[in-house]
Amino acid sequence: MKTITTLIALMAFQTIYGQILHQTIREDKTHEYWFSLDQYQKPLNYAIEIAHLGGNINRLAGKITGNKKNGVIIISDTKNNLLFKKDLGSDLSFEFATDQKEILIEFTVDGFVTYSKKVNAETLSVLVLKLQPESQDEVYQINSQKELASTELDTIMQCVNNCIQYTSNQDITACEKKGEITISVQL
Repeated sequence: MKTITTLIALMAFQTIYGQILHQTIREDKTHEYWFSLDQYQKPLNYAIEIAHLGGNINRLAGKITGNKKNGVIIISDTKNNLLFKKDLGSDLSFEFATDQKEILIEFTVDGFVTYSKKVNAETLSVLVLKLQPESQDEVYQINSQKELASTELDTIMQCVNNCIQYTSNQDITACEKKGEITISVQL
């Protein structure tokens, strides 16, 4: 009966906090939590506007601000001949003109899966790219002297997520409380 109660409690806890993978109370009465950051990974929407300049020339322009990651855009013709390549900074903006009707756009942003699409530049006015985050393989471990409330766990997980972002690049130990909570990457 105790096993069934524990399993039900763990399943309910995992339903509420899907990123918590494991919770244990050790013999020394300390608590251990394992979690992943997949919940915090959000897609990035990026729009490329295609303007027809006249004749057979099309201008492509893309811009997003407030992004904190670097990227690369590669535009090729249908025979994989490189037409344009540019490293993009945190504003992810570019402009490019081409006389090609069909082009292949590859868009890579740090931390996201590469987006690749063949488009007809003459018949399209806006291309919206929904970049999916790369899967987070890391599992993090919290060791605590006491049981943590769900709000405390969420605060710690958000802190760890903020630390591993490319912009802050802080050590996750910044989220620890001396003598009470330690955080590490599960190997």
